[in-house]
Amino acid sequence: MSGKRLGISRRGFLEGALAAGTLTALASTLGGCGSAGSTGNGANTEGTSYTPTETIDADVVVVGSGSSGICATVQAAELGARTYCLEKNSFVGGNGFGTEGIFGLGTSAQKAAGIEVPSFRTIIETDAEYFNYRINSLFWKDMVENSADNYEWLVSNGVEFSGVVDNYHGLGKVPCFHWFKDGKGENYITPMVDKAQELGATIMMSTPVVDLVFTDGTVTGVYAKQEDGSIIQINAKGVVLASGGYANNDEMMLDRGYDLTYSINQGFAGHDGDGLTMAVEAGGNDVSLGRCFLRDPYIYGLNFFLPFSQGICRGGPLLWVNQDAERYVNENCGAITSGNNSNAVHSQKQSWMIFDDALASTFAQTIDGFRASLADAIASCPGDNIYQADAVAGLATAVGLDPDALTATVERYNELCHGGIDEDFNKEVDKMVVLETPPYYIFRQDLSFWTSIGGIDTNRKMEVINKQGDTVSGLYAVGTDGCQLYRETYTMNIPASCQGNNCNSGRTAAKEIGSML
Repeated sequence: MSGKRLGISRRGFLEGALAAGTLTALASTLGGCGSAGSTGNGANTEGTSYTPTETIDADVVVVGSGSSGICATVQAAELGARTYCLEKNSFVGGNGFGTEGIFGLGTSAQKAAGIEVPSFRTIIETDAEYFNYRINSLFWKDMVENSADNYEWLVSNGVEFSGVVDNYHGLGKVPCFHWFKDGKGENYITPMVDKAQELGATIMMSTPVVDLVFTDGTVTGVYAKQEDGSIIQINAKGVVLASGGYANNDEMMLDRGYDLTYSINQGFAGHDGDGLTMAVEAGGNDVSLGRCFLRDPYIYGLNFFLPFSQGICRGGPLLWVNQDAERYVNENCGAITSGNNSNAVHSQKQSWMIFDDALASTFAQTIDGFRASLADAIASCPGDNIYQADAVAGLATAVGLDPDALTATVERYNELCHGGIDEDFNKEVDKMVVLETPPYYIFRQDLSFWTSIGGIDTNRKMEVINKQGDTVSGLYAVGTDGCQLYRETYTMNIPASCQGNNCNSGRTAAKEIGSML
């Protein structure tokens, strides 16, 4: 077999993965998922005709080696299953390298830190109410109730934690964020890869899955493409989709209404919607339009992580206007949950933030280098998106907005600030700061994406289901491919719950398949 099996050194693995992580994740189009033999309900239960150069018999095939896939791989191998993990990239780990910690409730680390453990009631009321009870709270219940065991299981498998448990920079409502050692996902991914190999699992890199194998309407394996172009067939009792979502797929992103002209994808490459495409072709229910992203507003051309960028992209006392120079939202909406900022920005064709020199001086009191960063941003203006002017009308002219309309909007905003109440959008009084001190500044708000979260419908066993709720036999979806915890917003109210789901869903799927062996 010419496929690249994982047999590299720990150092070589880390160097390759981290080097790959420094590259901007370039979107690529998805190909290879055939639709021949489709049944009347749209399910591809026969697959495309391939002539494999080799056929392998296994018990479990995991598609993707990221946060959820590696958990599924280790769990399956631990149960004695013949396990193959297929990774399309030349490195393992995917977006798992970008993670910093995991959710846990009732863990030994919480107890050691003397943290009063919140009840499940506190957890579920936060997100169930936020989503108007449109989520299935049983998924939350499963994840939360298993989280302490999942934490201890990770520790037993060599995952290194710092011992710090908190609410993640104050964004969370509860102290359930368990930090990996040094806050680095490599201290999660690397030991799990080592453990998978120790248990006898086979991890194959540069080996994308191109289609599913069907037998009498049941998924019974996969076809995968090796570096030399040859196709291998791996038969299995169950196939676990852990491909990490579709945020790198331009076509899928455009179809979901995202202008990619100035957006940035901060995640690792290879998240091209492979799992979603294969699940839908197999008859699974595509729920991606009602699911969410980990995303933030950002300023095109500026380092997202600079204190300057973080300071102005959070909203609060700034004024936000749209393409019509109209104010359109409570700019402090991110105080409710951080994902609301990107929701608001995406609700408009364009979004611009405006502040004056007095507010810039306020920012400069708490953000080191703010004035220098501001001057550099104006000088570079990397995407016709950052300007300074002595009058509001000058800002409008610079970016192509209606000068009269923008002037009127700022005047209305100042009137509300002086009046001490936001009669238009109900922003908190302490965030209503007048904009009357020239020069004035305007920045366009674009979107920074990390990963899509959810898209393939599943039941609590992580089995892929169709629109009627019936299972697609033999097929499972875990991690961000099949996350059911949220709807249109990744709330961050329960910090690292997505990572908690990655581990829990991967283990759950592996255990379900293992129970059939």
